[in-house]
Amino acid sequence: MVIVGIVGAPAGGKSTVARYLQGLGATWVNADLIAREVLNQPQVVAKLVERFGSEIADAEGKVNRLRLAEVVFGDDDASRDALDYLESLTHPPTRNEILKQIRQSEAQGVHVLVLDVPLLFESKWDRACDEIWCVDSPWAHRLQRAEERGWNATQLSKRETNQLSIEEKRRLSHRVLSNEGSLEDLFEQVRQLYAKLNDCSGEPTADRHCLE
Repeated sequence: MVIVGIVGAPAGGKSTVARYLQGLGATWVNADLIAREVLNQPQVVAKLVERFGSEIADAEGKVNRLRLAEVVFGDDDASRDALDYLESLTHPPTRNEILKQIRQSEAQGVHVLVLDVPLLFESKWDRACDEIWCVDSPWAHRLQRAEERGWNATQLSKRETNQLSIEEKRRLSHRVLSNEGSLEDLFEQVRQLYAKLNDCSGEPTADRHCLE
């Protein structure tokens, strides 16, 4: 099985590439979706409300992610402490579920698996990947997508502060996809790279997929 890690700046188009790869036949492990499910587990919500206040949760008992983001994304000590606490609650179960899905996919004979983890390098998931693709998109394009999600420029910048720079992500990646044109331009790049993946045997060796 070939594992492709997807990285990029916030609102840069990572999920768009991952979703398109899924349509081509790859298996998509969506860490953000897994983390959302973990975040809304009753015991996690209760601990967050206890730490940050009732405004963190909505009337249905689910976490208001925009309000939580205002607390944990920033460059001050209080924000960093809040983010550390959030990650201590959500990262272990999220990691376990990602590992479970990877192992299940390998057992099922999946050929290409897309690993879409927001902090792939920072959380060392790059060690599990055979290739890493960086989706590179200009700030203006990313801001437009961010605003469609309800973020403003300040909120987008705060999210970037807690990640490696896009320049460093490009340097550490095997392939760079340019997302500054049309979706069809982006998808054509993906199709070409995916075709090359299908030419690979994907046979495991002793030193591949360091998942533990």
